[in-house]
Amino acid sequence: MESPERRNRVLASIGAIPAPTRGELARRRAWLVTSGVLGALALFWVEGGLRATGRPPSLVAWTSLGTSCFVGLGMWFLFTRARSGHRRGWSVLGLATIAPVVAFVLWRYGLGHLYGLTSPWPTRPGYRCFAMSVATGGILLFALLLAWRRVDPMSPAATGAAYCAGARLGSALLIDLWCPVSHFPHLLVGHVLPIAFLAAAGATVGRRMLAVLGRPPTT
Repeated sequence: MESPERRNRVLASIGAIPAPTRGELARRRAWLVTSGVLGALALFWVEGGLRATGRPPSLVAWTSLGTSCFVGLGMWFLFTRARSGHRRGWSVLGLATIAPVVAFVLWRYGLGHLYGLTSPWPTRPGYRCFAMSVATGGILLFALLLAWRRVDPMSPAATGAAYCAGARLGSALLIDLWCPVSHFPHLLVGHVLPIAFLAAAGATVGRRMLAVLGRPPTT
């Protein structure tokens, strides 16, 4: 059993550590998130950046505009909280993740169909897009988890899942510019599956990284 003296020494040593101010915490978070965005952009450009590959400029512009709207709406619901200050419920988080993905796939496939560019690409089944999606989304996710590490006492798992889905939605715009394929099975494998993969991983990682020390996570 731990002695009172030892407990008091531990508490005193913890209390002697200066807590960061709100300004310092905000700057640290901004630096981490910016680093994540720049890291994802760097990987995007290293892998070729914007690749039209037979797509008319108007098609690239329209798909990017639609994707930006869907991603922005989804990330607003994922990253904001309810009036109570708590993380939104799992049903809202799930809807905020699924709805933009469905809208993006229908938008991308519909526009590709109008331009006659939905034919299958046997050499591009979607695995490269899956890997690129997980890589760019993973960089953004790691930055978000570090920025909000140990600060969510109420719903670390839900927050982690929200951050993962949001990071993947954020990288969806880059993948949309990088990938010229509008074949429906390719979109499911390379563009939809990574969101589910990262969201599931985020729920597990979030329970450990975002939970406040000493307090068991709830959801």
